[in-house]
Amino acid sequence: MNIHHLELFYFVAKHGGIAAAVRNIPYGIQQPAVSGQIAKLEESLGTKLFQRLRSDLSILQSIFTHM
Repeated sequence: MNIHHLELFYFVAKHGGIAAAVRNIPYGIQQPAVSGQIAKLEESLGTKLFQRLRSDLSILQSIFTHM
């Protein structure tokens, strides 16, 4: 885990999804790269951070028990 992973997590959570986050991140990064970085962050924390639905992504309340 590094600061970049946390920054991407912030943007995805703030904007409600990866596609929206990519449009609002102030530097160029593609959607697959963000997905991969979020997956790496989840792996390093040992928990899922988002509930993935076909057309939506929402933050899981359970992550707050790990903080």
